[in-house]
Order: sequence, then C-alpha cells, then structure tokens
Amino acid sequence: MQPRVQLLALAVIAGALVQGSYAYYSGPFLFWGLSELKDLQTPGALAELDDKVLRDLYSNAAAVVIFLRNGTTKLSEDSFPAFKRILDKYEYVYSPQQMLGSNPLDYNVNAEIINLVGAPSQQDVELSALFRDSAENYGERKVLGILANQLEEPHVLQKREAKAREDFSTSTTPGSPTEEPEIADSKYDVPGKVILVVSTPPVLKMLNDSDEVETSYVLSEHTLATYDARERESKLIVTFKVEDSTKLTLKFRFDMDSGYWSMSKVDVFAMDTKSKDGAKSLDTTLELEGKAPYAPLGASYACSRQLVFRNGTTVLTLENIQVQPAMEGKTKFDSAWDCIGFTTAPILSGLFVTTIMLAGLTVAIIAILDIKPPNRFESRTGKQLTFTVQE
Repeated sequence: MQPRVQLLALAVIAGALVQGSYAYYSGPFLFWGLSELKDLQTPGALAELDDKVLRDLYSNAAAVVIFLRNGTTKLSEDSFPAFKRILDKYEYVYSPQQMLGSNPLDYNVNAEIINLVGAPSQQDVELSALFRDSAENYGERKVLGILANQLEEPHVLQKREAKAREDFSTSTTPGSPTEEPEIADSKYDVPGKVILVVSTPPVLKMLNDSDEVETSYVLSEHTLATYDARERESKLIVTFKVEDSTKLTLKFRFDMDSGYWSMSKVDVFAMDTKSKDGAKSLDTTLELEGKAPYAPLGASYACSRQLVFRNGTTVLTLENIQVQPAMEGKTKFDSAWDCIGFTTAPILSGLFVTTIMLAGLTVAIIAILDIKPPNRFESRTGKQLTFTVQE
C-alpha cells in the first residue's frame, strides 16, 4: 500500500454537529486542498501541528469545510475511491493530534461543518461532491478541507450509557454507521443564525424529460440544518430524506444589501448516493414567481400566501412561511414584515364605503347648520307678524 493510502487509512471522519453549539470534534485530523500545505511539514507520531500555522491556514483559505462522521468504519482505498482521487490531486497533511488548539469557525467566515452518514460508499460520494462544489465556488486550491472525528459532550455520553444499561435488548453491530437524526417537522433553524418555518412540508415537483412523468416529493423529514454566512449572501442548507438512494438538499439563498435581506432563489441539489462518481440527478436554481420576501436586517418576513419557486419543469412550493436570517444570536423571530400590505382589496373597499358615509354625514351636518330660525316672535299683546314672500 502506498504511503498516502496508509495515511488515509489512519483518518476517521465524524458526523452530526450539535445545533447552535460549539463544534465538538477530535483527531486524528487530515488537512487537504490548500496550496500552502506543501510547505507544511508532517508532524511525527506524537507531535502536533503548530497552532499559529493552523490559524494562518484558516484565515488565508477562501473557505474551510470540516467533514464529520460518527461511524467507526475506517477509510480505505476500496471504500473511498473518489476521496482517494482528491488526495492524489491536492496537497494534504495528516496529524495524529486529538484536539485542535483553535476553532476554524472562529477564523474564517466561510467555514462550515458537514455531516457524513450512511454507508462508506454514500459518505465517499457526498464528501467528494461537496468538496468539488466548494472548490468550484471559491477557486481551486483555495478551500481547506478537514477530516475529523466527532467528540460528543460528556452529558450526552452519560445519557447514552445510562440508556444502554436500562435497555439490554438493544444492540448495535460493531462498525455499522450511525444514521443521521431525522426531524419530522417543517421548522428549519440554526439557533442564533436563521429560522425558517412553513405550515406544511415543502413540495418539490419535477418532470422527467425522458418519459415525461412528473415526480412529486413531500419533504416532511429533514436532518440537521446548517447556515453558510457570508458578507453579501448567506445560505440555509437543509437536507431531506427522500429515497434510500437519493439525497436532496435545498439551499435557501439570502441576499444582504443596504441594511435589507431578501430571498428570491433556492438551489436544489439531488444526488444519487449509489453512484460511485457522485452523479447529480438534479442541480438547479429556482427563482421565485412574483415579489421576493424581504425585510430589514433584524426583522422577519411572514406570508400566508403560497410562494412558488420555479425553473422550467421543476417547482418548489412553500405554504404560510415566516423566515429571518442573520439573527445575531437570537433564537426567536423579531417583528414581522407581512407580504399582505395595508392596501388590500377588502381594506380599500372598506375605506371607499367609509368615505361615502362620511361625505353624506358631512352634507347632512352642513344642511342642518344652514337652517336659520326667525329673529322675531308673535305675542298676545303685540302686532301680528306679517311675512312677505317673493317668488
């Protein structure tokens, strides 16, 4: 086995990130992708990479992508052929250290963490495809990839150990990958960063050009959401469970400009996890029909109407939405801008009727005020009053 493959076999990637908290992960670590890595010396068996050097790598990279998996399956050339081809193309460094002195998310605004679950072949396809997408977006040899193990919080481990002692009938097969948690609701949030809520699950409809058969997906189950925050554009990334061999991801794009945010596009990414080369069954951008949701930064947007995002025969519908990005640490919606403005048809009708009634009342009051009573009155002792009327 070649030295690079031996190094690859020592690294283990880990999975699910706890939402809204610090990214808990441990080594060994595998760094690749940046051209600066060729000048970085590989540490010895017990040595650690210099933390200042790592901080410089985080800061100089256009983006940092941390891949995590909590499975116990070791990496090998047979199980991860696509990732092996990536390592053959880029410079990489392996470090046996168990912890990093600094968090990459603190030094790069384009840093994100991606869960990898399922069988090794599925993880290989997802890892390779997502890293290629990052390289296309930010530039070749400008993206730093990091491979690490998940380090769970102590109280989570204690709860799992207690549950295992209580339930003797539950057992797991050693080496089997842990499934990613499935959430059966229509609330997609990264606490402190973004919240998107719809009343019913989103519906994605696609027309197969080959046989002209429409496929409809009700996206009722999703996994943990992630948020990619940038200066001019941010993305809420939500992955849905569709089929055993298909992984469907929606990327809600938020444009930030002049103190306002707007959401006019959604990227749809579908990948066949059984394909060895990471083939994409769908990769398109849908645009909203009509006026895009928008609000000032620090405010949410609410709409009871149906929002329709479309690109040709691919259509995504959202019902009764409320959304807010760039929440800056908040966990609840701020005051909402509603898509149904003040000048709706019922309100205009009411104002019209009220105006007519006020006009009639004004004429009546003016007519009453115009009545002039006589200034002289008859009496028993006085002369009878005589009025001359001229036509």
